[in-house]
Amino acid sequence: MRTVTPNDVLLFLQEYLGRKLKEHGQGTREHLSEDCDLLLTGLIDSIGLLELVTALSEHFGREIAFDDLDPEQMTIVGPLCSFVAHQMSWE
Repeated sequence: MRTVTPNDVLLFLQEYLGRKLKEHGQGTREHLSEDCDLLLTGLIDSIGLLELVTALSEHFGREIAFDDLDPEQMTIVGPLCSFVAHQMSWE
């Protein structure tokens, strides 16, 4: 099993969000800072968050238990990437 790092999650987020923005006729973002709040910046909405959770699980091939993540941290890039990477390290 390959180790998933926060940077792996960040790369996925950048690719995923870039594709979604392009589908909606918007420009892409080159870089997501660790303190970027995806919801507050308008990169995703509440439905987009659900889609992102599903996409993360599908991409990394495993259900992610977001119950343990503070809901206020769920849309912030740094904490989200760290949390997903940590979840992927559990057997």
